[in-house]
Amino acid sequence: MDIDKIANKFNEKSVLVVGDIMLDKYLYSNVSRISPEAPIPVAHIQKEKYSLGGAGNTANNISSLGGKAYLCGVIGTGLSNEILMEELRKANINTDNIILDKDRCTIEKIRVLGGSQQLLRIDYEELCPLSREVEDLLIIKIENTIRHVDAISISDYKKGVVTERVMQAIINQSKIFNKPIIADPKPSNINLFRDVYVVMPNAKEASEIAGTIDIENFRGTDIDDPSIEGVGKKIMQQLNSNVLITRGSRGMSLFEKNGAITHIPTEAKEIYDVSGAGDTVNASFTLAIASGASLLEAADIANKAAGIVVGKVGTATVSKEELINLLRRDIRNILFESIEVKKAVITNQLDKIEKATKIIMNAYKNKKKILVFGNGGSASDAQHLAGELVGRFKMERKGFPAIALTTDSSIITSIANDFGYDKVFERQIETLANEGDVVIGISTSGNSSNVLNAMKKARELKTITIGFTGKNGYQLEELTDVCILVPSDNTPRIQEAHVSIIHILCELLEKEMESEITPAPTDRQWTPGYL
Repeated sequence: MDIDKIANKFNEKSVLVVGDIMLDKYLYSNVSRISPEAPIPVAHIQKEKYSLGGAGNTANNISSLGGKAYLCGVIGTGLSNEILMEELRKANINTDNIILDKDRCTIEKIRVLGGSQQLLRIDYEELCPLSREVEDLLIIKIENTIRHVDAISISDYKKGVVTERVMQAIINQSKIFNKPIIADPKPSNINLFRDVYVVMPNAKEASEIAGTIDIENFRGTDIDDPSIEGVGKKIMQQLNSNVLITRGSRGMSLFEKNGAITHIPTEAKEIYDVSGAGDTVNASFTLAIASGASLLEAADIANKAAGIVVGKVGTATVSKEELINLLRRDIRNILFESIEVKKAVITNQLDKIEKATKIIMNAYKNKKKILVFGNGGSASDAQHLAGELVGRFKMERKGFPAIALTTDSSIITSIANDFGYDKVFERQIETLANEGDVVIGISTSGNSSNVLNAMKKARELKTITIGFTGKNGYQLEELTDVCILVPSDNTPRIQEAHVSIIHILCELLEKEMESEITPAPTDRQWTPGYL
């Protein structure tokens, strides 16, 4: 996934955010004693901070990621309203679609923290339906704005803004102007969200929507436990929508209407506060979709964004730079891991690489050939090695005879069909190998029956055997004269090391045999007998 390419489009995109707007207030305290009046801690307030909550936090995340956020909702009057509007202005969020309702209070949530631990939450809110007049005005503002944005994000906290008429207006307009709707719904409102592009409940909400066990508290260890599969499919069918279920420490599960199901492990390293994490997922996913990302790419970006924001205390946002740096951190970590594996090869396998080189060199001096094979990625490595030997690595020379047993589809399929796949390489070794030839089997696990059977046959035919495997490949090691064990159980790192070792073998081989190598014809034309 090219996260740079997607993220760099964020500042060209705009999103209409519709939902319940809130003001979050944080009181940071020092707790050192228990009250003499009751068995409760005494919080000595050190500082206070205001943040945007609910749909305001979704809009704030869109803005911090570089997108343009148009926030649409209803707020009340009083000091909280003034503070809220100031926070929106500071976040560069468009407030033209916010309606002031004098009959309502601005929703405010006050959290008292001792260090990074939340001690108490105090809510100011009035849960009452919108008046018809306010609802009509809200619909007019939505209809006038949808045509000018790239996507619509719904942040439903069931505080009264997301009504049946409001949602129907959004869905109708989105169809007219072909704008995707990404919705974070409350279970009791779920039927309002039929036919939206994506719904993204958390695990507990998803369980409630599907009427099944609480998958949030399911104690299985696998990220793809069977309960999540049934829940996601049921919601998808019920709403005719793609579904992204956020699962806390288990990451996310994406269910696409085309039938694809993907479980994405969490990116979070440390979790301090999950407040507003769903808003971050909503914002980053919506902005990614608006920027042309696929559902899976958008989910991966949202997962990374959530992993960043839960490492911060309080309702927080994530920036485009943080997202890109997270990916670059992953790249650095992968490269460092690859380097460490190769360092371990230097420490433990140099004598085996040297011995393997001498075996191949002596075989060529004695007019013998190399037979090499492996499954999957190891099949590519086998062909890579044969290609470097028959062609050239760095020197102009005649080819060294080598055959990759992974290239002839007719042979492979006929053996697999007639004898079984486990016999594909064994049958070829039985047919092609002669005493003194070198047989090289490549298996990252060292446990492939197809490779092991072939190595057993190679021994029966008195060939010389070399193995390439990972640190646990002891079955292969027992069947080889030399076995190079890459000290890792991570398949990509093992394969990367195998390719490096193949290059080392080829380079050493050409240097060792330089005095005996006959240059290839300089005109590069085919000559009888030229390999």
